[in-house]
Amino acid sequence: MLEERKRVDGLLGLPALFTLILLVFMVLNSRDDFSREHLLRLEREAQSHLDQGHFVEARLAAMRLMQDGEQNSRAILIEAKALRGMGRESDALRLLSRIAPKDGPGYAPAHVIQATILLAQKNPDVQAAFNHINKALLSDPASQDARELAARFAAGQKRWQTVLTHLDKMELKKRPDLLLMKATALQFSGQDGAAVEFAHEAENALRGMSKSANATGSEVRFSIAVSLSLQRKFEEAVQWITGSTNGNPTREERQLVGGIYLSWSRYLKQQPAGKRMEVLKLLEQGIQISPESQDLIMAFLGDCEELTSEPAERQRYVERILSNGGISSSFLHYYLGVMDWKQGNRESAKSHFELASSLNPGFKVIGNNLAMAIASVSTDHAELEKALAIIDELLKGEPNNPFFLDTRGHVYAKLGKYKEAVGDFERSLPNARDKKSCHVKLADLYEHLGMKDLASKHRSESLVHMDDALGAKSAAR
Repeated sequence: MLEERKRVDGLLGLPALFTLILLVFMVLNSRDDFSREHLLRLEREAQSHLDQGHFVEARLAAMRLMQDGEQNSRAILIEAKALRGMGRESDALRLLSRIAPKDGPGYAPAHVIQATILLAQKNPDVQAAFNHINKALLSDPASQDARELAARFAAGQKRWQTVLTHLDKMELKKRPDLLLMKATALQFSGQDGAAVEFAHEAENALRGMSKSANATGSEVRFSIAVSLSLQRKFEEAVQWITGSTNGNPTREERQLVGGIYLSWSRYLKQQPAGKRMEVLKLLEQGIQISPESQDLIMAFLGDCEELTSEPAERQRYVERILSNGGISSSFLHYYLGVMDWKQGNRESAKSHFELASSLNPGFKVIGNNLAMAIASVSTDHAELEKALAIIDELLKGEPNNPFFLDTRGHVYAKLGKYKEAVGDFERSLPNARDKKSCHVKLADLYEHLGMKDLASKHRSESLVHMDDALGAKSAAR
């Protein structure tokens, strides 16, 4: 009986044991809940400071969040954003590298922020940024921020198919800016119908935003103009901007209107019944509104060359349009230099290119022509070294540009650096516009170097290209 009683007492004691275990679990769980709520409160506090631009307070809150928990990726993210807001980009990058190292996939949002910081630097580290974007996508292929940055990065490099690949994996309905990017990518990819469709969708969304009390600044207004332009509603796009400038358009407004006129003229030129003078009239109107638009002026000069009027008449027309000072005057001298060059007046052409370059330093086409003119007419070593410095600077930005390589080849040849000249002409040859001249120059250079077989080979090639050119002219007649 005694044994049976002990057994019953034991059975009666089991509920008490379970109750005790449950109470302990509830206490521990309540502590976890309290801890989670505390961390969430700190995170909300840090984010709130960050959103208000209180970067020091945001950083302190993020640091407290780190102290109260283990390595918290979101806390590191907030602290890094605060450091960036304080102008301490290098510290932000070091902090982010803890959760998004450069040698492997890590926390995707941290990779995105590192790429953004690297691209925004005075001297952007494009390759490092590209690597971080790829690692963000490897870490989280569904990351919308990573996809968006990858699309914008590709758009900057005009890789439109890549832009579409990323945007096709994103939700665009509430993002008219991304709808516009997709419309642009579609247009440059030759998908005009789809481009108009997405531009129209963007316009509807943007017009809804323009009625909102939260819509501020010119961003929405500018984007509506772009969407109209992408839909080929060019006149409406111009009126949309110019109708609200109060007679004093800002530089940004002038640039936008100039870009619309440029697109309008290109579209008209592509039409079967496109009229040359109407295209030039549109470009002229664009230049009047945006005289600092170098793209507009270059398009105008290019189309002027296709006019059938006499050279003197064309020159008077160009002088009338581009004689208003500033950037326009530099292009007037550029044009006059080109005309002199075609007529064999190399010294006069060089003088015009020098004036154009002094009025518009750094413009690539002008710099290239000036270097070529110096190589053509000058024997002064110092001047030739100046030409070499000009073209070297241009090749830093575009190392495979065939025009720049051809020019540097001429400069090297004039300096007597035949091996260097051969290297540049050989590199430019596959994409050279005038292959005959390139072969002739290479033949002369190889002759100087005593390499007669190669000289003979290029002379033969030049004759082949001469025959091809004559055949093309005969066919055209």
